[in-house]
Amino acid sequence: MKRLVILAALAASSSGLFASVQSAYAVCDGCVVGAVNNMNANVTAQIQTSTAAIITALGQSTAQLSGYETRTARSQQRVEDAAQQIETMRQRDLARAKAEGGRYDPAPSACRDLSGVLQFGGGTSSQGVGGNDLVNAARNRGRGNEKEGDEVNRGGLAIAQGIVNDREELKGLGGYLDPTTDLRLMLEPQTLDTSEGEVAKAAARLVNNIVDPTPARPLTDGEKKTPQGKAQLAARQIDEARRSAAHSIFAYLGDLAAPTGGSGLVDWAKKAAPASYSNTIGDKVSTQQVIDIFVQSRFSNPDWHQELAKMAPEAVNREIALTNALNLHVNWMMFQLMKREAAVSATQLATELDNRDTTGTAITTRFQTAAAQ
Repeated sequence: MKRLVILAALAASSSGLFASVQSAYAVCDGCVVGAVNNMNANVTAQIQTSTAAIITALGQSTAQLSGYETRTARSQQRVEDAAQQIETMRQRDLARAKAEGGRYDPAPSACRDLSGVLQFGGGTSSQGVGGNDLVNAARNRGRGNEKEGDEVNRGGLAIAQGIVNDREELKGLGGYLDPTTDLRLMLEPQTLDTSEGEVAKAAARLVNNIVDPTPARPLTDGEKKTPQGKAQLAARQIDEARRSAAHSIFAYLGDLAAPTGGSGLVDWAKKAAPASYSNTIGDKVSTQQVIDIFVQSRFSNPDWHQELAKMAPEAVNREIALTNALNLHVNWMMFQLMKREAAVSATQLATELDNRDTTGTAITTRFQTAAAQ
């Protein structure tokens, strides 16, 4: 457009100049000077007019082009804004579709199991006789203290009679022919309901029969003042210290199997346990059974494996985090047991050294051997 305007202006200027020249030649016969002056004036005027027209045309063309550029920029901006709005709406629709499809929903198993794992030991610390209670009763019996030490105070026949009476009274308890001598009573059940009197009595007698079945009669005050009594008292103290290593193992095992938590933990256990769960879930559960249900609800539960295949990555990550937390807890429990096992090993080593000391530790020399021969 700009080029067309300029060409038109130049054409108009040339035609005017040509006409002026023709007019000038026409009057040459009259006054040559005047004709030339008139021709110059006309040419100058024509040039000025043409130049002004050209400048005006150029200005109009520039303004027109500037307007075109402005409208083009605005149009491009509107196109970009519209594209951004469309992309925003598309991403919003995608997020909504994922949410409606359950991508961000927690896994059903995570909801069930988190409620249980967070209640380890929750509520009442123990709803029955715990492992430490069993050990305290065993130590009282060995020292002749309180009610547990009554038969020890009465002598050896009373001790033997108590062992036999408990065997007859508790026979068949928990499905065991003689639970007072069968360690499976504490190891096999996921929850040992020691809130029942007979179960607690059987567990206590079992610990006594293993660690210290026939304690010696307690020394009287007069006997403790004699040299023989003091030696006997010191020997018994040594025995009690070494028996405490074995007691620590049973205290830990008893605490794991003793019922803990409250009714909320029992409700969780019954809901979280898979249909194939083989252990009995009673009115009380232990920390040990909570862990067992957690593992069985996953490893041996085909429904959980199917759920896992359908879970979104976020839900799978939650399952991984939950399992790692449980592994950390179980590793800590194993560490606690390892500490007790180390104490038992040290006690056994010390006892063996004592037995060797009583037989003599002298090293036979060559001279002594020859003399003996």
